[in-house]
Amino acid sequence: MAENGPIERVANIVSSKLFSKFKWKQVGPLNQDFPCRKEDEHKPKTKTQSHTHPVDIVFAYKDPYLNRVVYLNTDLKSYSKTSINSSKVEGALKSLAHTIDCASNSPQWKTKYDIIHGPSEVRGMLFVYNHDNLSTKDFYEFFYPTKKDGAKRKPASVKLDRIELPKNKQIHLIEPSLITYMMTVVSDMNEMTAEKVFPSDRYGFYYPELTLHKVLVSDEFLPATIELISAPFMILKHDKVIEYTAGGEVNELYPEGFVVYYNRRGEEDLEFLYLLDTLSKYQVLNRRNKIRIRVASEKRSASIRSNYERALEKYAFDWGYDESAVEYLKSIEFHIVPTTKEFYCTEEISWEI
Repeated sequence: MAENGPIERVANIVSSKLFSKFKWKQVGPLNQDFPCRKEDEHKPKTKTQSHTHPVDIVFAYKDPYLNRVVYLNTDLKSYSKTSINSSKVEGALKSLAHTIDCASNSPQWKTKYDIIHGPSEVRGMLFVYNHDNLSTKDFYEFFYPTKKDGAKRKPASVKLDRIELPKNKQIHLIEPSLITYMMTVVSDMNEMTAEKVFPSDRYGFYYPELTLHKVLVSDEFLPATIELISAPFMILKHDKVIEYTAGGEVNELYPEGFVVYYNRRGEEDLEFLYLLDTLSKYQVLNRRNKIRIRVASEKRSASIRSNYERALEKYAFDWGYDESAVEYLKSIEFHIVPTTKEFYCTEEISWEI
């Protein structure tokens, strides 16, 4: 197939540079097909040969709340500013829905990809990258378009009722703005590691014990779920950073603590009041932990730092903090992370289904 090369290049970069930092594993072979198990429902009417479903790459992680492995059967797409429309997005989602419908009960799929012991589920993931970085369109405009001034009607949209997604199955969407956020987080983590203020591997993503959700795994450093990556913020818990001297002694370069990556505009102090209150409820903001809040959103308010400082003052006042507690609040590092964008591939990856 002509697209094998681009897909494999993108898949390798995505796996090694992006998802590995979120502690996902790439499992099984790249760029494979497996036989369709429901040709009467999935096979195009104009197709004469046997129908198959594509697998660009499969990622896996264990969900700490579900205590089961989540396999993400991923469709990689790349487009330029002028080459994407709602019809192509809808077609890709339809194909992915059919793929995970068959993958769940396919012996061929399970033999290649279901390699981690324990209960599991298969989901779909559409990964959409804008390779020329020129598109300014909100990707969700393909789903919920707005009528332009002077136009008679709204542009065509993705018709979600046409996506034949089986009951209890999920498709996740990673679109250009989320990719930018993820790349920014990864770049920042790498930079902190190089500066010896963040460990290279002894870190994980933090999941609080909630009323309806309990952490059911005992692993010390947990992966980021797709839901966490897509959330307004995510919390990383990390070990201390150490180095060994020539004489074999251990030097502590940076203490253990938490890093909070924030992915919202920060247009109001209420945003940060909510964040601080949530950190307190999660028992992260406990006057002992070292906390760093790092804003990694691409679009943020010009007044974001002022809004954060105002939120600190309000939070301390509302809770009647004493002087030492106020000093602890002010010890939280607040940093604006420079946005990072990378070019995965300069080629289009087929949107033809």
